[in-house]
Amino acid sequence: MTPDTHHDDHARAHAQAGPRPAARNVPAHLLALREEDFTGSVVVSSAPGGTIHLEHGLITAIETPGAPTAETLLLKSGRVGQEDWTAAETVASSVGAGDLGAALVAGGSIGAAELEAVCASAVFDGAFALVLSPPGAWETVGAAPPAGLALRPGIEPKRLFEETARRTALLTRVWGPPGELARTRIRPVAGVSVVDGVGGGVLPGLAAVRIPARHREILAAATGRRTARDIGFALGRGVFAVLLDLVRMDARGLLHREPAAAVPMAPSVAPRTAPGEPLPADGGQPLPRRVPGARNPAHGPRAERAGEP
Repeated sequence: MTPDTHHDDHARAHAQAGPRPAARNVPAHLLALREEDFTGSVVVSSAPGGTIHLEHGLITAIETPGAPTAETLLLKSGRVGQEDWTAAETVASSVGAGDLGAALVAGGSIGAAELEAVCASAVFDGAFALVLSPPGAWETVGAAPPAGLALRPGIEPKRLFEETARRTALLTRVWGPPGELARTRIRPVAGVSVVDGVGGGVLPGLAAVRIPARHREILAAATGRRTARDIGFALGRGVFAVLLDLVRMDARGLLHREPAAAVPMAPSVAPRTAPGEPLPADGGQPLPRRVPGARNPAHGPRAERAGEP
């Protein structure tokens, strides 16, 4: 059987099956789009909502106000300078629908492996941010423009759901509902001061204690008006990584938390797993492993309403 014959048989099989039934939630919809080898985007209308980009059914980027994109992670963290970014944008635009990531790598602004890791981190963090709020409607757009920075070939939807459920279960075990912590505004406790370049701090009535550099950065960014999301955007760090550090810092008595406004939690994007894994070692959050998948023929757009899992 030739590849063209296989493609035709696959398309006829979908045509014979008739219209696909409406999915009960966004994860189920993404799994259906993976089966269809869909390229386009799913726009989720919730708070904060966002756009999920897909290529051949694999998730290549998630853009949401709830979490920093790969662009924010690169620029705010200083991995890529603004001048290098602007130059890469010029190169990418000069060749039409150019690849911004390829232009950054070709210009020597960042290595290919590091760029892939940052893009993968942004996808996982964006998915985590989407489940911190109640679900809303969604719309599938087949002719949507691609993301500015895309992870290729992309992440399997099932892998994304599993990692999101793991993160949610971990924070629930060590803290409670992660949505509540994500909405909490943070400031240092009275009397805490950070000693520049030393890694120490002063607690009321206590001797100096050592504070990791990334915790010092959070203390400096915690103005009392910022949430974990705001701090992540300010520092160029993922929301999930910031939340883990806030849990550690709160346990050490370094933070004052303003009560979070009551908002219903979104349902998990995957079957719940029994919590039981320990809090990751206090050395930074490792990136999840990306699992690329096979490719199949694509189909057109749909629009449905999100339901409960």
